[in-house]
Amino acid sequence: MAEQKTQGDNLQFLMSDFNTRLRDLDERNRLIRERVLLLGKNIISSRQELDESMGEIKKENQEIKRTLEKLQHTSKLLITEINKFVKREEMGLVERMLKDFQPLEFMRKKDIEKMIEEKMASSKKD
Repeated sequence: MAEQKTQGDNLQFLMSDFNTRLRDLDERNRLIRERVLLLGKNIISSRQELDESMGEIKKENQEIKRTLEKLQHTSKLLITEINKFVKREEMGLVERMLKDFQPLEFMRKKDIEKMIEEKMASSKKD
């Protein structure tokens, strides 16, 4: 009888130990499940934030592309306009030609005829 009692106590101890371990495993399982759910939520929210950031970056990239295209167009226009300007060497050449030509010293035909008449009139007086 004492043997049965000790075997019963051992069996009860084993069952109690088994139940404690089972509860511990259930608790761990529940905690792991909660952590997995939390990780899933975090992944989803991170994905949404990344998608929003990517959308903003794409918009900024398109704006930068448009700005670059405008700058390229403007620079091409400036280059064509600059080519239309007179170069410094050409201006110097034109300036020398004008100095040689001196158009202000030329007279009209009427002015020459008038000057000749004045000279003739002054020589007749003398």
